[in-house]
Amino acid sequence: MSPATTPDVTDEKGRKTGLWTDPDPHGGYMIGEYVEGERHGTWRHYFTDGQLRAEGGFENGAVHGEWVWYRSSGGVMQRGGFQHDQKHGTWTRWNAKGELIDSGDYDNNKKSGDWTTYNPDGTVKRTVTHRKRSKA
Repeated sequence: MSPATTPDVTDEKGRKTGLWTDPDPHGGYMIGEYVEGERHGTWRHYFTDGQLRAEGGFENGAVHGEWVWYRSSGGVMQRGGFQHDQKHGTWTRWNAKGELIDSGDYDNNKKSGDWTTYNPDGTVKRTVTHRKRSKA
């Protein structure tokens, strides 16, 4: 499947604006909005066959907000948040069978608090406590 047709236009200053299709650095393509040359709002990344690979937000060019990644089979692989290009908030990963692998929080790109790893039957395998970052 080929990428969707988007206007891919620039403004009078030569900056990308509006809806665009860009190559995805992992293969495939991604579609979303540019505002004054910066990615903004929800972007969707697609495998080369057109199936959704990931979706999430940008704010003024920075990865920001909730993101979800999908397997080529369609199941959710992981979900997590960003705050201005930094992993931030709760992250959760699942295996190909849809079983929970692990979950925990990031605080400005560093693991923080309890991170729990699960056995395939859903029981807790182990919990590791990461030091919470102090507020400056």
